[in-house]
Amino acid sequence: MNRTAALSLVCILAPALVLAGNDPLLRFFPTAAEVPGLQAMGDARHCGGGEALTLIYDGGYQRYVQAGVVSASQGFFRIPGGTVEVTLHEMKNLEAASTLLASLCKDIKAPVESRVFKQAKASLCVSAGQDSSYGYLVLGKLVAMASFDRGDVKATRAILGAVGERAADASPSALKVERRPVPVR
Repeated sequence: MNRTAALSLVCILAPALVLAGNDPLLRFFPTAAEVPGLQAMGDARHCGGGEALTLIYDGGYQRYVQAGVVSASQGFFRIPGGTVEVTLHEMKNLEAASTLLASLCKDIKAPVESRVFKQAKASLCVSAGQDSSYGYLVLGKLVAMASFDRGDVKATRAILGAVGERAADASPSALKVERRPVPVR
């Protein structure tokens, strides 16, 4: 690629790429305090929706555009015995988030389970094979994906659980999180 073409590409994609410090999804990534042994492998990368998603998805980004992804962030982590990719998506609305989760869970042939994080309603699914595990979580307009390079359901659930706990701490209006009523005693 010549220098002019490369510069043109940077000028087109640069507005969509946000530095990690300005990443609104950054606060939802898990940490070693929540998942023992978890270690970030560099900074997360963040991009807006549309064609900018090609910065995260090498192929098939159209699926996420059509599903209603507004922005996405991706981080890579080491955990004893493996590597985990965590991708967080802000969806355009609650229906888009639920529809994407249903589609992703169908892809991995895993049932959707209900969970509650700090009184915030969530849904997730997890599936594992011998050499990999995948999990997806929806809490409000946040869709989290965890892809692990070993078949470890427990670690995949722990990572998604950490994301769920962090998202539940967020302002309910920011992610349109639905809260369960607190029982009166």
